[in-house]
Amino acid sequence: MAKKQVTREKLLDITFEEVYIHGYAATSIDAILKKAKVPKGSMYHHFRSKKALVLAMIQERLFVKMDQIFVYDKQKDKTILETFRDVFANLSKNALLIKYGCPLYRLMVELSPVDGEFDTILTSKALQMKTGISTLLQTGIEIGEFDESLDVESFSGFILSGVWGILSLSPSLSSSKNFLSQSKYILNELESYKN
Repeated sequence: MAKKQVTREKLLDITFEEVYIHGYAATSIDAILKKAKVPKGSMYHHFRSKKALVLAMIQERLFVKMDQIFVYDKQKDKTILETFRDVFANLSKNALLIKYGCPLYRLMVELSPVDGEFDTILTSKALQMKTGISTLLQTGIEIGEFDESLDVESFSGFILSGVWGILSLSPSLSSSKNFLSQSKYILNELESYKN
């Protein structure tokens, strides 16, 4: 990989870490450059501004990580309910997620109300995640696991917001055990629709 590309990749990685932990407003270009050991001119060669850097990070790092963390796909030889249990169990094992919450949700809360461009890009990913949950729930109806009275659209929003809500607790209230305990209520509600 060319040196310029290595610099760009390093900037994106550090930006993800800094923005995830500290938020957009509290993350400075100087902090990113210092941690990356990159001169300011090198950064501006790749990104014209902090916003451009963060927008690139969202597309190239955040969305990739969201797809790796929140995998709402039916697992072979498992019921839909078992698939959700496994998803929640996997989420509970992600130490950064438990400590800092969902990075997409955190950025949406901070940036969507104040910047239309951020709102558009972040909301599109949230809707994509909701669609993945809806697809999984619809599959459950189609294979006869869930009753047709399950409102797939509303329940997928309930799952997404419920998971984000549990993850958005302060670090002192957040733990893997707490996440699993609270996510059981989502599973219990889903179980009430089983055939």
